Amino acid sequence: GRRWRGQDLKLVPTRANGQPAYGFYVQEPSGAVFGGHGMIVLTLEGDRISAITRFVGNETLREFGLPEALD
Repeated sequence: GRRWRGQDLKLVPTRANGQPAYGFYVQEPSGAVFGGHGMIVLTLEGDRISAITRFVGNETLREFGLPEALD
């Protein structure tokens, strides 16, 4: 699985301004829930990624219809 700073994570795909984007979720210490940790947006130029932007506020998740936490 995917890991970030030693914790399991989940990425939920969406789109932002026509670009691929992902809701970013990290497993909470209890292990039962993955809490939202913002969004990642990829900027593409042709077939390459030219930038990766991370939004750390969970309000961004709500704006894209994504939950604040995952089971």
